[in-house]
Amino acid sequence: MTTLLPEGFDPADVAAFGYRSDRWNFVEGEALTGIVSKLNKEQNRYVISATNSRVVWRTLLFYPGATLVRVTDFTWRPHGVPLYFIGLRGQYRRLDGSRRFLQFMNDKIPLKLTAQLAPEYLRFYCFFVRSEGRPFILAEKPEDLGLFDPPLSAEQQAAVDAALRPIALLKEDPATGFDMSAIVRFSHTLFDCTFNISPKGHVRMTGDTELPLNLPAVTGFTAAKVWAA
Repeated sequence: MTTLLPEGFDPADVAAFGYRSDRWNFVEGEALTGIVSKLNKEQNRYVISATNSRVVWRTLLFYPGATLVRVTDFTWRPHGVPLYFIGLRGQYRRLDGSRRFLQFMNDKIPLKLTAQLAPEYLRFYCFFVRSEGRPFILAEKPEDLGLFDPPLSAEQQAAVDAALRPIALLKEDPATGFDMSAIVRFSHTLFDCTFNISPKGHVRMTGDTELPLNLPAVTGFTAAKVWAA
């Protein structure tokens, strides 16, 4: 069994399962049984086991009143499958990788965007809107990248580390929203991208340049289409 830190945040989970946050809260005991029962009622595609699952949750400051719940059931082979849900007023909806669902969320929950919250919202949006079942991972530091299979060589790792940088706010305008830039991993390729986030939370990639790093092609579970609709 993986040892958990007191707040339920396991650094190994970041590489394996993606979405990074140091604000996860670990669910156990009767609370775990209750939330697993509710999640199984809200969706019927996967049967979640309270005995074999790790469940953590965190608040989303850009969605006031909502929570993000991550479930990893380690009976799902070979590596466990993470599922994510949005919780609001006692109801849960599974994030299925579709842009349409997040647009629905933005219509239902008053979105709070500021210059401080926009980078986290962009990270959230890119990770949960999927293409071919794969996330767009915003990478500011090596631990954000997730896994490569086969692992990177020392030379490749050094080249990747040199390419990474913080998400940058380029422009803020009340009418058009936020223009931002970030390094993005999609599958085995890194891109230098620019984005626009509208005041209503719509995200548009306005530019992308592939970084010539010659990284290994992704195989196995790191390419699994976990959230494909």
